[in-house]
Amino acid sequence: MKSKAFVKGAMLSGAAALLLGASLALSSAGVVSGANAAPADRQSQPLVTPTCNTKGYCLSKRNAGSGGAIMGKAGSGNGLYGLSTSGTGVYGTSASAFGVLGISSSSDGVSGVATGAGNGVSGNSATGNGLYGDSSSGDGVYAQSSYSNGVYGSSSSSDGVYGNSSSSDGVYGNSSSSDGVYGQSTYGTGVHGYSQNGYAGDFESNASTGSATVLYAQGDAASDYLFVTHNQANDKGSFIDGTGDGVFGGYVLAYGGFKTLVGSRDGRGLGGSVAITAQATMEDTGTGRLFNGEGAVRFDRAFASTIDPGRGYQVFLTPNGDTRGLYVAAKYEGGFIVRENEHGRSSVYFDYRIIAHPYGASDARLPQLSIKPPPIPHLPPRHP
Repeated sequence: MKSKAFVKGAMLSGAAALLLGASLALSSAGVVSGANAAPADRQSQPLVTPTCNTKGYCLSKRNAGSGGAIMGKAGSGNGLYGLSTSGTGVYGTSASAFGVLGISSSSDGVSGVATGAGNGVSGNSATGNGLYGDSSSGDGVYAQSSYSNGVYGSSSSSDGVYGNSSSSDGVYGNSSSSDGVYGQSTYGTGVHGYSQNGYAGDFESNASTGSATVLYAQGDAASDYLFVTHNQANDKGSFIDGTGDGVFGGYVLAYGGFKTLVGSRDGRGLGGSVAITAQATMEDTGTGRLFNGEGAVRFDRAFASTIDPGRGYQVFLTPNGDTRGLYVAAKYEGGFIVRENEHGRSSVYFDYRIIAHPYGASDARLPQLSIKPPPIPHLPPRHP
């Protein structure tokens, strides 16, 4: 497997060049500026690798004007190459532009390899993108690390990591022991994904032993929303809040029906089924009292506000004692009257069940549903 971190295809107006912010530091052992091989007109001269022995930088350039500090240009090799055994191979910082910007027509704009405990590619910005990559055919940003983050981006006001690609992954990160992709932002988006024809975000898990989590969301504050969706076309969406409650802008459909986790006195978790009806209903139950053969039941105010009394309702009675039988003598918007058959004069308690139409719900019985699963676009093959 080839361990590389790529930031591809950033476009600038004017000549394509590699600009390393306001200050660029190349740390540690060997630094080669320009192509790997000597120019064609100097092939006969030996290639000299400069060395130094200092705690500072071997090469440091400061441009007080508006241009770049160092530019490296090569026809087929590396425009700028930095290697370090314990520090940063290439480090760039800028107050208003790109800390490191690489442009290439056929290879990597910027390539970084981390074999130790560092990041493959790391970017930090106060106002712009922590890390930005743009490519027409490859990965916008690709990074791989064995010990730390594959891609790390941090920004105070913009995207922590931003990647754009026409045919491959916008951002791809691979790590053996830490985060594949990590983005941090104070006010903006830590990691943002956008796609016109594919998935804005694609998550895949394959655990060789045990089990793995494909998608995990964590909120550090009780007021945090764990999951939020929004469709701009119809202005509908859904969310799951910090307490675990879910709200959906449309119906919840399940091919296998619905079950509720019910706790038992012996500590077991049991599955409770949900009743299925042909129409939408609003139900309530309770206990009333029959005195000298007559009783009245008034609806709870909250329940009464959720039903449509103009569509009628049904009442089912069960006496809790010996009677000649009970019947509903009258129905009102706020309740109903119960009497005993044959002018009986019994005084007993009775149970009742009310089934009404929910306010604002449709009267359709078993409406036909057109359920269309989301399209699954073709995705490029995964990296080895």
